[in-house]
Amino acid sequence: MSMISKQLTKNDIEKSLLIPTDSFSIFPVQFDEGCFFNVTAVDGAGKAWDFQCFVQQSKGIVSVGWLQFLSGIDVRVGDTVFLHRKSMDGDDGDDSTAKVKIEVKRKIRLMGEDIWAVVL
Repeated sequence: MSMISKQLTKNDIEKSLLIPTDSFSIFPVQFDEGCFFNVTAVDGAGKAWDFQCFVQQSKGIVSVGWLQFLSGIDVRVGDTVFLHRKSMDGDDGDDSTAKVKIEVKRKIRLMGEDIWAVVL
């Protein structure tokens, strides 16, 4: 299983998730400027989220639907989103749809140790 992680910024929380294109090498998709692709992500509760993503020149991957995903959860600047690439049973080999597990975690310092608390 491959993984992408990104510490969230104010822009990620208020506008749109932006991930550098080179981070998405775990997905079997060609990343040309203006390219659209879909990511189906499953959260810890088993709920599937569909994110339409597109590539912007020099900015990276931008996700549509990210803010809807964040609504109703206490996500803060500095939290980290993790995307784990999964192989799914019955995968039809369609490379335009990538399937991942999505988690948002917060690093907490407790008794001198860093631990990760699951936000979602």
